[in-house]
Amino acid sequence: MRGVAGIGVANVDYIFTNVSRIPNLGEEIYSEGFSKQLGGGPVATLITLSWLGVPVKLGTFVGVGPLSQFLAKELEQYKVPYTNMLATDESDPVIITCVMSTSTDRAFISYCPEPPAFHMEKEKLHEFFNGSQIAYVSFDMRKRCQLLKEEGAMVVLDSSWNDQMCLEWFADFAPYVDYFIPNEVEAYKMTGKKTPEEAIEVLGQHMKIPIIKLGNRGCLVKENNQIILVPPMDVRHVDSTGAGDSFAAGFLYGLYHGYNTVDSIRFGNIVGGSAVMKVGCLISGIDESLLLEKYREVYRK
Repeated sequence: MRGVAGIGVANVDYIFTNVSRIPNLGEEIYSEGFSKQLGGGPVATLITLSWLGVPVKLGTFVGVGPLSQFLAKELEQYKVPYTNMLATDESDPVIITCVMSTSTDRAFISYCPEPPAFHMEKEKLHEFFNGSQIAYVSFDMRKRCQLLKEEGAMVVLDSSWNDQMCLEWFADFAPYVDYFIPNEVEAYKMTGKKTPEEAIEVLGQHMKIPIIKLGNRGCLVKENNQIILVPPMDVRHVDSTGAGDSFAAGFLYGLYHGYNTVDSIRFGNIVGGSAVMKVGCLISGIDESLLLEKYREVYRK
């Protein structure tokens, strides 16, 4: 399968929308809206990528509990085949997230089962990724980058927040990563820097091509010793949930079709921009024809 393969724990989001502000301790604030949706991460990225016509291979974890049943129904609805990587007796091997979305940003509280719940045999991992053109790797899969690169895949590593994250976590496998795409806050946490320009200079000392997602300011990329700011698409912002995952889908679309780094980021900005105009991760409804139409319109390509 010469497409894009990725494995990730699914997220189930409980989203509280139009919250006036994030409450302080001891306070209760009511939101204007609420929904339960399949959330972000590699699962959302690969579903969105499949809408863009790219062949995907999705691996996730599905148990027998009520949240897993919800996940299975959602995946069936989106018509994306998946491989159940679960090898333990965990009934609900998913991440549960409470999302509070304000007009400016979001806050999250999440629960994830302990790592042993997601144990995978090396043979099954090898079989899953075998023959993939691009391996989309989440942060918890970072130790697999060397094997994936040695087997001929282009490796794209996404990040996710962790209170202990630091550059030392990447030292052993950074040489095997083609693209690293953290967001701004994650980049600051890892590098200890306070501006995107400073952060990407540090990341560029360790990663081949780092890209920092700057939200409504676009993306900063360092390639061939040059730092380039790629402007965002101008959109009406409603909710940022899933914007980074949607960006990754557009970016992977560009890489899969052989576009250069900057143009691939432009595709990412378009798909990510489409995601923030509605509430939730998987609601943009963008397909390949709409993506290419917007690409020609915005970037005169």
